[in-house]
Amino acid sequence: MSAAARDGLDLSFLSREEARAVLHVLRRDSALRRAERDRISKLQKKKPDVTGQQGVTGEWFEEMERKTLQNDTEGVSRMLKQPIGHQLKKTARNNPNDLKMPSLSNPQPQKNEKNTSSSILGFRSPFAWLFSFRKSRKHNGKHQTQEQPQYDSFAQGAHTASEVEEMAKAEAQQSSLPEESIGNLSDGIQTDMMEESSPAWNEQLEEELFRGRAQFKVLIKALSPNEIIRIHVPNSLDRNDGSFLMRYRMYTSVNEGLKIEVLYGDKHVAQSPYILKGPVYHEYCDCPEDPQTWQNILSCPSQEPQVTKDFTPFPTIDLQRMLEEVPIRFGKARGAIVHYTILNNHIYRRSLGKYTDFKMFSDEMLLSLARKVHLPDVEFYLNVGDWPVEHRKANDTPGPIPIISWCGSLDSRDIVLPTYDITHSTLETLRGVTNDLLSVQGNTGPCWKNKTERALFRGRDSREERLELVKLSKEHPELLDAGITGYFFFREKEKELGKAQLMGFFDFFKYKYQVNVDGTVAAYRFPYLLLGDSLVLKQDSQYYEHFYSALEPWKHYVPVKRRLEDLLEKIKWAKKNDEEARKIAKEGQLLARELLQPHRLYCYYYSVFQKYAKRQASKPEIRDGMELVPQPDDKDSVCNCHRKKPPREDL
Repeated sequence: MSAAARDGLDLSFLSREEARAVLHVLRRDSALRRAERDRISKLQKKKPDVTGQQGVTGEWFEEMERKTLQNDTEGVSRMLKQPIGHQLKKTARNNPNDLKMPSLSNPQPQKNEKNTSSSILGFRSPFAWLFSFRKSRKHNGKHQTQEQPQYDSFAQGAHTASEVEEMAKAEAQQSSLPEESIGNLSDGIQTDMMEESSPAWNEQLEEELFRGRAQFKVLIKALSPNEIIRIHVPNSLDRNDGSFLMRYRMYTSVNEGLKIEVLYGDKHVAQSPYILKGPVYHEYCDCPEDPQTWQNILSCPSQEPQVTKDFTPFPTIDLQRMLEEVPIRFGKARGAIVHYTILNNHIYRRSLGKYTDFKMFSDEMLLSLARKVHLPDVEFYLNVGDWPVEHRKANDTPGPIPIISWCGSLDSRDIVLPTYDITHSTLETLRGVTNDLLSVQGNTGPCWKNKTERALFRGRDSREERLELVKLSKEHPELLDAGITGYFFFREKEKELGKAQLMGFFDFFKYKYQVNVDGTVAAYRFPYLLLGDSLVLKQDSQYYEHFYSALEPWKHYVPVKRRLEDLLEKIKWAKKNDEEARKIAKEGQLLARELLQPHRLYCYYYSVFQKYAKRQASKPEIRDGMELVPQPDDKDSVCNCHRKKPPREDL
């Protein structure tokens, strides 16, 4: 053993993923050893009896192990670390991009150094800061580290190294971004509190943390004593899996940066404090970033599959043809089309029809995006109504027109953007909206085993299948609790079916199963249901939102037939296969956390406009009847940009 450890072991046959997984185990083992030494040290101080110490500390076993392995208990670790580390370094030299993993936003500080990171200058939105803690063996048989998060849904049964790594990647990708990007990003920082790096970790914290009673205090202040910051910092959101979301909303900017402290009692935890290098801008600061820099800092995906698919029928976009056809075909007929031109990063628009009030949501997102990144010059038509509108096929004569909508369908050719609902909830987090994509993650109801074992539905009567749900509920109340909260389309049915009281959305997650049925189009509650901690039973539908293509039935949700004839059967299956149902719920939640991060929504919007701009056959123009959509007045919170604006030819 000793000779082998000194000489090292050739593990070149391992793939990068396998080598990395083994390293994760070794790092976890090292952390466990340090934690165990700390535990033993505490026990030795408490127990004066030597024999008793040997029993509770496990020293009798260590003595036997030393004799068996001839005092070389660290041999395996040393034997593996060197060749694996060498292999990964060699791979990185050959192709550095191959090893590009989401980096820890709060790297372990070196001696006498604070956790520091550059701010992401061009991105402002309500900040969601993710920090996580691991359970000790006292609560969870296995330790979890930052590289290997452990969720209750995976606590039973064994997993291969690659499966464990995929779990780790899923969490790391949704919770952490490159080091330089954490200044204003939404899910920006993931940390893991270890005994050896945080003196505040103790049995009291451990007990309170995993019983859901831990109260963390987060203090955010300007780095410079000469700067004053106005900022709202609510309580952290416990996601019930060892991770917490901390949100804040800035109302002024700071030049030097921010200092973020996470305290339990009066002691720092989670490798606090953090230094976010400035300048850090507030949401309404109009300081757009160079597109390439902005996309790199946000780690925007190189391509979005749904965007690629949506643009396939449109190799070129004839703006003149659209100018002639859209007002007649869609403006007068539908009355919910808004004509936009973005020129020199200014937003211009005109309304085509009577039903364009929802343009306030598109205005809001376009202005927010323009404050953060230089947008390409682009001219497009946005459908602010419910239904997708372009039903011509690619080979029709004349062919389809690229109308942009918030919802797509299998029989339409509309280009899909994230819905007004989730973009508005993101922009208005901690201001005008309470049920948003972040807050729902901290309000997922009781733990799985304590949820009511029935399926739930509440909603308006916007589709006939919803009425069928109520009938099924009356016939099988032990399986389904469904009610209509408002009648508009089928008012004559109210007397027969009754009207249910309104229910707080967070109360939905008191139930194990959530029934998702279309409204007039796709039910815009679906992303919120996925982010909860319940199994989603999704009706088969021709309608979809921008992220649906990434979802898989039986992996992220349980599919239900269009007419709901198999719904009761699927509920019974879930009750009979509780662990499998729980796993599907967790997989759907993890994917939704990743895809619906605020910065991913911004990336998606930009991707659509970027691809659209490249296909324009002529230059966009400010048309007759268009008006400038002004940026919000910033007089109450002065904003000075601290970087040079790139010349137009570089955009």
